[in-house]
Amino acid sequence: MPVSGLGASKRPCRPPLTSREQSLTSLSMTERLDSPLRREQIAEAALAIVVEQGLGAVTVRRVAEAVGISAAALYRHYKNKADILRAVLEEHNEIHMANIRKAKASSDAPLEALHHLYLSVMKLVERYRALPVVFLSDVLWFEDKRLKKLKMEHHRITREALVELIAQGQERGEIRTDIRPEELFIHFLGLIAMPAMMLARSVEEVDMDRQTKANWTLFAQAVTP
Repeated sequence: MPVSGLGASKRPCRPPLTSREQSLTSLSMTERLDSPLRREQIAEAALAIVVEQGLGAVTVRRVAEAVGISAAALYRHYKNKADILRAVLEEHNEIHMANIRKAKASSDAPLEALHHLYLSVMKLVERYRALPVVFLSDVLWFEDKRLKKLKMEHHRITREALVELIAQGQERGEIRTDIRPEELFIHFLGLIAMPAMMLARSVEEVDMDRQTKANWTLFAQAVTP
């Protein structure tokens, strides 16, 4: 079923497309598949399948059906599950890096910027519930070296950006200095990881609003001098 959720309706018969019309249709599909919006739809469709059926159920055919395009059209850009998961990683990283830039621009105070980032990350966790399943999967870590390399590069970029932000907070006296920024970065990741893993499999067990507020309160108290 297409992601839009529109039901099937009875449509008038149309004459077959001419060769030129078929060429234009193919070009249009290619442009849409290359667009950020289409990649976003593919990532969301793949992650919805992971939540409902597990990572093993992700195939080009199922994702194409969910997005509302033909499997053949999708196959021209995504040959297999690894290619689709690569799109998921790239979509997540693009959104995440945009959130980091917005957080830094939101406040001159590093700790407050971290707070803004944490709130945006938790919204992303709710939107893409299956991300922890993908991040911890054997497909990513053992079956496709390209995916592991991509994920590790994304992690490195995130780590550098947040370690720098935490160090700035220490220089300004907002964050305690007896613990290195590298360890505080791991602590920050912990605020995200456990709720995300629980949410990936059991929505009812996590009140994300309350947990997000509680996690930040505890973190802020722990790192403030």
